[in-house]
Amino acid sequence: MFLLKKRFSCAILFSALFLFASCQSTKFVENRTQITSDGLEINASDDVFKIYDVDFSEEEEKLGEKFLFMRVYLPNYDNKASSVNFLKKLITCVNPNPEEASHSSIGFSLKDDFYGLTLYSTQDLKRESCLEPQKNQYMKLCNPYTSIQTTLAIRVSDEEYQAAKDLLEKDFAEQKVKYWVPKNLTVGVDNLRRKNMSPSKKKLGGRNLRKGYIANEKDEKHFVCSTYLAYILQKCVKRVDEFFKERNVAYDKVGPTDLYYIPGFKILFRSTWIDYEIAAAEFAQAAPSFREYLIQ
Repeated sequence: MFLLKKRFSCAILFSALFLFASCQSTKFVENRTQITSDGLEINASDDVFKIYDVDFSEEEEKLGEKFLFMRVYLPNYDNKASSVNFLKKLITCVNPNPEEASHSSIGFSLKDDFYGLTLYSTQDLKRESCLEPQKNQYMKLCNPYTSIQTTLAIRVSDEEYQAAKDLLEKDFAEQKVKYWVPKNLTVGVDNLRRKNMSPSKKKLGGRNLRKGYIANEKDEKHFVCSTYLAYILQKCVKRVDEFFKERNVAYDKVGPTDLYYIPGFKILFRSTWIDYEIAAAEFAQAAPSFREYLIQ
């Protein structure tokens, strides 16, 4: 029975991946009611707006003076019948973690200028702006007033920060890395397997696998959004690489919400897309050490 259930789930996942490539654009909704908070306008419907109390310990501070940032997204599509909305629900269904997300991106400051890997244009690796989603073929499918983003950060050394930035900019210029739809099946099947495990084993690195780790020297060019971020982190950040090696974590099986569980990452703030800059500004007011990342 479990085997049939597993095969049925895989068949649904594969069907979703097939539909994913034929998604049509959705309408752009602009209905916003505003309130004022500390002199800044916050979307009144944004009941997810939250600033987290970030405490990087003295031990963390010894690891470096820079921060790498990640945005993890829970997009909301105006067209509920679209294939990407179906894929989002499928990702959520097989997700082994309590957090919800179906897309992720990486950035080097708190400005609304991140990089993510998606389909829908000649460039798979694209810039992503929460406030100007119409400039991105994938993000313009989403409603920025109801889509949610969560920003995280990890402290790294100057050398690690620059290595990640150089690698990303090289990949962005060359456009050789590609969003590979079948990779979703690899991630989805592994997530489904982990979902049925005990809480201690289902999280990233919770299983002591004999196989699974993929060496960071491998010249990989095919990814989905979260596996690409895991690949960059493994190649450029020493403690991430050590964690992957120690726990036999394969970066090509890392899902969007698994990124929360990479050691060193801390949640900074959460908001709707349209309020990203406001949320970032309010966070920087509460955490002065991050203010420089708003003006870079």
